[in-house]
Amino acid sequence: MGLMTTMRKRMHIVLWGLLFMFLLSMTIGGLVGGADIVGHLLGRVNPATTIARINDRDISPDLYQNLVNQEIEKVRSTGQELKDFHYQRARNTAWENLLQEVLVSQEVDRLNLTASDEEVLFHLENEPPSFLQQNPSFQTDGNFDQEKYMKALANPEGDEWIPIESFLKNTYIPNFKLQQFLDQSIVIKESDIRTEFKKRNLEFTINAIHITDNAVRSKVSDPSDEDLLMEYNKSKNDFKHEELRNIEYCFWKKEPSKGDSIKAESFAKEIAEKARNGDDFSNLANEFSQDPGNQISNNGGDLGWFKRGRMVKPFEDAAFASNKGTITNPIKSRFGYHIIYVRDKRTNKDGDEEILASHILLKIETSATTLSNLKREATLFSYDAQDIGFNTTADSNKIEIYEQKKLKEDSFSINTLGSFRNAVRFAFQNEINSVSSIMENDSYFAVFKVDSLIPPGITSFDDVKSQLLTKIRRKLEKEATLQKANNLLIEITADGESIGKTKIDKEINVIENETKTLSQGFSSIGRSNFVNGALLSGYLGEIIGPLETTRGHTLLEIIEISPFDSTEFIVQRETLKKNLFNQKQRQVFESWLDDLKSKASITDNRKYYY
Repeated sequence: MGLMTTMRKRMHIVLWGLLFMFLLSMTIGGLVGGADIVGHLLGRVNPATTIARINDRDISPDLYQNLVNQEIEKVRSTGQELKDFHYQRARNTAWENLLQEVLVSQEVDRLNLTASDEEVLFHLENEPPSFLQQNPSFQTDGNFDQEKYMKALANPEGDEWIPIESFLKNTYIPNFKLQQFLDQSIVIKESDIRTEFKKRNLEFTINAIHITDNAVRSKVSDPSDEDLLMEYNKSKNDFKHEELRNIEYCFWKKEPSKGDSIKAESFAKEIAEKARNGDDFSNLANEFSQDPGNQISNNGGDLGWFKRGRMVKPFEDAAFASNKGTITNPIKSRFGYHIIYVRDKRTNKDGDEEILASHILLKIETSATTLSNLKREATLFSYDAQDIGFNTTADSNKIEIYEQKKLKEDSFSINTLGSFRNAVRFAFQNEINSVSSIMENDSYFAVFKVDSLIPPGITSFDDVKSQLLTKIRRKLEKEATLQKANNLLIEITADGESIGKTKIDKEINVIENETKTLSQGFSSIGRSNFVNGALLSGYLGEIIGPLETTRGHTLLEIIEISPFDSTEFIVQRETLKKNLFNQKQRQVFESWLDDLKSKASITDNRKYYY
């Protein structure tokens, strides 16, 4: 009762507060284009105007899309056919580049890294950036021409250097100073250079035994359900999930209809008839064949000599059943319709029959009419499903319903259909039982229904049981390879034998008298930091191990080590030092950037757009 009395007494304050919020929203909304004032006051980010907020910087959808378009253009310039995964990869790459650019620029501002006019002039004259050195205008025979560059710098034709100076002052030099700041932590010791030289140049000859997981797999028992449950309870935090959605869907594949096949066959018959009536087969192939090899080389459909087993069966059967000089009727295979010209036949020295042939391939392509019909069918299904129900419509049209359980909000693909990001967005932006309008990707039209949702929580034990089984088995197998390696080491030591003379089970990989550098890695073992460290500190005749590898454990015996060439070390020293510095520079920068990302406040609204 006291609460209601208090509310009534304060109602005039609430009303005045609502009026204030309304007026403020009108004012600010006019300034920012209809902004969500409550969202602004509470710190939320409006997806309609902001695709991302990185700390205190808002990123517009247009800016991000421009970055995506740049990545797409890189793919398009290679001549590749753009697929859904290209767009997905472009968005991810653009996002990572954007994060890096913004976080780095914010850190430059925080550290107050600036550039003076004198520093700009110094860089232009003495340390021009690589994009200037690589400019064809400043090169001679493919190399940077300092004299040509300095002449252009001293004699500007207009204001062409102004944007370059601005870039150096506002971006390049501050970022250069940031890199110098990070580089202060990099130390390259003489011992590091010598070790790198040894890895690249010293040749180690070894005998080795490599016990891989394959050698012990049949001897390792599966963990019990109790063991799996114990591991599950220990690692529950690894199985946390956000809200998930279950969806149902029907689809129509964009594939040729029976009519498309008939049309292709009819056209193939026309071409075959032209060839039989005297038209040059080679010219017909160059004009009509859709065989990729012929489209590249324009070789008149020539396949050269071939024997059985080289071609798809329908093609092969027709070709070998035909006489020399025959032009076949169209032959259908999974590639389309083939018109085969059997130019010659012979028997090779092994007694195998061979054929010299040319062919014309006409693919059975999905026509615009077929696509239109499929789209119309899917659209009508969507209308009916929204009116009378998804399942009822599917039943009445005898269309199979598919489902995907536990869909994640950041997923990009749907079972069977492949990449289908707009379907995922629909699933998470609509209520249960909502039915979508028609959607499509490269290969399918589809209609989706939001079936149910699973609130945030922890994935059940049953759903991760197989994952846990794999994890524990790998651990047990690695322990088993270590145990077997230790047992072998005891046998070898007790017998006083070398590894090369030890009798080894056939399932264990044996390396005998193999010579490699450490940068190359050894057969079966590959490259391993454990192996490298042991060999670099080992001595002739020593049996080393067990050492862990990616696939198990190994025992090594050093047979020979090539001498350290001091003269060659002097030749390579500066290059090795530079390579080590560049490697550590990348590692330091990536670690520093990862730390910035982990501490940054990042709002990602891309899910509302893609």
